Amino acid sequence: MIVMEVLEKNLFDQSWNFRNRDRIILNLRETKYDIIVIGAGITGAGVAREAAMRNLKVACIDMQDFSAGTSSRSSKMAHGGLRYITYGEMDLVKEATRERNWMRVHIPHLVRPIPFYLPLIEGEKYKKRDLTAAVKIYDFLSDDKSEFKNFKKHQWHSPEDIFELEPEFLREGNLGGVIYYDNNIDDARLTIEILKEAVIRGADVLNYCKAIGYIKKANKIVAVKCRDIENKREFEIKGTLVVNATGIWTDKLLENYPDDKPKPLIRPTKGVHLQYKRKNIQNKMANALYSPIDGRVYFVLPRNKDFTIIGTTDTDFDGDLANPFCTKEDADYLIKSTQKFYPNAKLGYENILSTYAGIRPLVMQKGKSESDVSRGHTIFFSEDGLLTITGGKLTEWRAMAEDLFDKIEQKGLFSNIERNKHFSRQPFIITLEKEIWAEELKKFDLNLDNDIADHLYQQYGKGTFKILEMIKQDESLSKKIIEENNFIKAEIIYCLRYEPTPHLIDVFCRRTEMSLWIDHRNALEAANNIAEIMANEYSWDENKKSQEIEVYMDYINKSTSFIT
Repeated sequence: MIVMEVLEKNLFDQSWNFRNRDRIILNLRETKYDIIVIGAGITGAGVAREAAMRNLKVACIDMQDFSAGTSSRSSKMAHGGLRYITYGEMDLVKEATRERNWMRVHIPHLVRPIPFYLPLIEGEKYKKRDLTAAVKIYDFLSDDKSEFKNFKKHQWHSPEDIFELEPEFLREGNLGGVIYYDNNIDDARLTIEILKEAVIRGADVLNYCKAIGYIKKANKIVAVKCRDIENKREFEIKGTLVVNATGIWTDKLLENYPDDKPKPLIRPTKGVHLQYKRKNIQNKMANALYSPIDGRVYFVLPRNKDFTIIGTTDTDFDGDLANPFCTKEDADYLIKSTQKFYPNAKLGYENILSTYAGIRPLVMQKGKSESDVSRGHTIFFSEDGLLTITGGKLTEWRAMAEDLFDKIEQKGLFSNIERNKHFSRQPFIITLEKEIWAEELKKFDLNLDNDIADHLYQQYGKGTFKILEMIKQDESLSKKIIEENNFIKAEIIYCLRYEPTPHLIDVFCRRTEMSLWIDHRNALEAANNIAEIMANEYSWDENKKSQEIEVYMDYINKSTSFIT
């Protein structure tokens, strides 16, 4: 196994960026891989990391940007799925809570615990005994005989306690409730750091590279036909095993369905979120709530100290899988649901900063509603040797990859690979402990705003040191992109130099959360400022800059079309 010191040296060699795209493609064309992973959302990223950690030669491609499909459009939580206890899915909850705990311990800058208030409201379906039983089971499944424990155990609170802890929350009929703990994450940033773990160990990973077919010998896949979307050229990637980890596009990659699998396999459902400034909601904690409209669970979630996300919806979807958007009906559902619990909240359209929508890759289950379909994952081989992994929860990405390797080992495809259970539950190379960060920050002796410093630490871990080095050399790089937010020039340059980031929309929607946190009314100003930075890095002309701005603003306008 490669030691951590060696891996850390490869963390910032600038070989994995857009400027080196041709070199990456050359490697993909000339190498015979053990595993080719199609799909670089969090599931495919987890498989690539798992394979690279087991010393296999790995290629991973995605037809869009990394995490552009579903893995940048989640509720931004690492959680066990408390509500699945009511469905009897104990194994799912046990696995998810333990993976959550491992991530919190080993990626502490990116996976951060937050308290969740689960209210008991007079006249609602669930009683006090139901809520207390659910959270007791939740904590037990998380911690029992587990190396990694939850941040803090649940606690029941009286109405008086709740009115002090969450003063703007509904008081009429409020009988108190339970506070338990899950975690905040940036899903897209987590995905790219998982991919980076694979790249540092030798994987070749490329975005905007579409799988368009297979090459077969004796009816077995031996290579993947690809199209480089950026340069409109085609090539082949040769490999022993091909993994279909394309989420909502799973059916498009399947040519042979096993007899026990439905066709189509995936039931796409849309989930929508609204983002506000926290002052307009005035929630102090995260809330797990039952919508008064249809009784389904949704969340009010703090993001940083200044923002709140409300979501999500859960409706069947038959539109463009790559481009789902929030509609007026989606927004009204979330607004009306939340107004009951925060009667003084300013939830009008004029206060919405941004919206986003994602599609869940649920595995078909006949006779079940959208919300009742299991979030469990499925893994299977097809006759042509394609190995498909789909479904599942974001939090379970590592466990899903481990399950996939159990399938691989049953086939005996590779010898001399690591077989220890939970082998990949290791610290991330980018991980930075808060205490070490505080000491190192002092050494840089920079006049950096505390909120900006906290933001950089939470998003980039050890990558923050590179960002601070840039600022040390040029203090102008500490300037904010726009005054109202904490994003700065240096972090944008970091994303361009140390991660493959071809497009303006990649920076806004995946490398950072600027598309969420920047008021949509200020999006054009921010887009112009970022485009100027990218033009300097990539030598864009005015026409290219205009094209990139137009694509991003089209996304913003469609995301908020119901407002204007």
